[in-house]
Amino acid sequence: MKNDVMHAMKPTRRAFLSGAAAGLAGLPILMSASGRALAADQQLVFWSQLAGSKKAAGEALEAAFKTAHAEIALQSSLYAEPSQLNEKMLTAINGNTGPDLIVQHWDYNLTYASGKKLVELGKALPSVKTADLDPSLLAYGRVNGGQYSMPLYGTSRGLGINRKLISEAGLNPDKGPQNWAELREWAKAVTKRPGGGMLQVSGIQLYQNDLEAFELFTLLLQGAGGSLLTADLSAPGFAGPEGVKALTFLQDLVVTDKITDAGFGVGPGGMANPFNQGRAAMLIAGNYSTNNALKAGVEFDVVPFPKESGGFTSLVDPFCFAVRAGAPNQEAALKLVEFAMSPEQQIAFAVASKNVPALKSAQQNKDVQADPYLSKFIKTASYAPPTAPATPVFPRMMSLVARGVQEVIFQKNTPDKALKAAADEVQTLLKKG
Repeated sequence: MKNDVMHAMKPTRRAFLSGAAAGLAGLPILMSASGRALAADQQLVFWSQLAGSKKAAGEALEAAFKTAHAEIALQSSLYAEPSQLNEKMLTAINGNTGPDLIVQHWDYNLTYASGKKLVELGKALPSVKTADLDPSLLAYGRVNGGQYSMPLYGTSRGLGINRKLISEAGLNPDKGPQNWAELREWAKAVTKRPGGGMLQVSGIQLYQNDLEAFELFTLLLQGAGGSLLTADLSAPGFAGPEGVKALTFLQDLVVTDKITDAGFGVGPGGMANPFNQGRAAMLIAGNYSTNNALKAGVEFDVVPFPKESGGFTSLVDPFCFAVRAGAPNQEAALKLVEFAMSPEQQIAFAVASKNVPALKSAQQNKDVQADPYLSKFIKTASYAPPTAPATPVFPRMMSLVARGVQEVIFQKNTPDKALKAAADEVQTLLKKG
C-alpha cells in the first residue's frame, strides 16, 4: 500500500458528513401572539448542529420548548455539520453578533470560550446541578476553570462486532475479549487470508480517518494506564511508556499478526465501510455505527473495549449548549438550556436520537434502557475517564497524534520516535495557548 493513502485521509469523521445548511439567508421577522412584529432583541436566536439522526429529536425539543414558553419567540437555524456552524460562528462572534444560543461539537465551543466569547454556564445556571450530570460528558465543557458549555448528549465508544463472523471463529459473541491478549487472539482468529495471501476479512477495521485513528490510540493508551495530557492539561502525556506500549501493540497487530492491511478501510463511511460489507469482524464503534450496520444486514453487537490487563475503557464525544457572551436574549437562552436538561426532555431526546443523555437519571430510565443498542453505549460510556483533553488545541493535537499512529502502521517510524515527535509539537501548541 502506498504511503499516499496515509496523507490523503480526511482530518475527522465530520468531513464525511453530507448535506447543506438550512435557514442561513437571514433572520426572518417574527411576530408575537398578538401579531406585533418583534425586534431582534426580542427573538431567541438558536443555531444548532442537530442534523441527521438528531434532526427529529431536535425538532421535538424545539416544539416542546415553544409550547412551554409561548412568551419566547424562538428562531432556529440548522447546520448540517459542525464545521459549517463553526465558520458562521467565527464570523459572527468576531463582530460581536450572532446567535444567543448554539449546540455545537465540544471542541469548537472551547475555542469560543478561550476567546471569552461565551457565558460561564456553571454560574449562570444554578438550577442545573452538575452532580446530576455524567462527569465524563461534563468534563469536555470546562476551560480556564469554568463550565462554558453544557452537554446535551454524547456518543461513547465500544468494540463493535459482527456476531456471525465471531461465532464462526469459535468465539463467544456474548462475552467480548477481557484483556489485550484476548483481543489479539480474537483478531487473529477471525482474520481470513486464504493461503496466507490477500486479505478477505480483517480481524479489526482499525480506522477510516484521522479522528478514528486518534480514538483507537486513545483507547489503547487509557487501557495501558496512560492519558493524553497531564492532569493540569499543560503538557502531553501520551508519549510516555504507556503510549509506546499502546502503539507497539497496534503495530504488532498489523505487522506481526497481519490482522489487517495498512490503509484498509480508509475512506468514506456509511455503507462503503468494510465492516458494513462483512469484510471486517470488529471495529471501534460509536452510537452512530448502529444504523448502517443494521441496514447492511450485519449481525451487529457492542461489547466493552478491554484494558491491557483486565477491566474496560471508553471515551465520550459530546455536543454541547453554549450561550454567546453579550447575547441580547441571554435569559431566554438559559431557559432553553434549563428546559433541555430536564429529565423529561433528556429522556425524549435520547430515545429519539439514540444518543447518550447527559443526565445520569435519564441514562437509567426504563424507556432509554429498553433500546438494546443505546443501553450498551450507555454502559460503555460508564468506562470513560471523568477527565477530558479539554483544550482549544485539541483539533491540532488530534491530527498530530493520528499522523504518528499512521507512520507506525505504515512502518515509516517507530512508536517511541513517532510519539516523541508528536508530543514536541503538541507541547509547543499548549505553550502558545
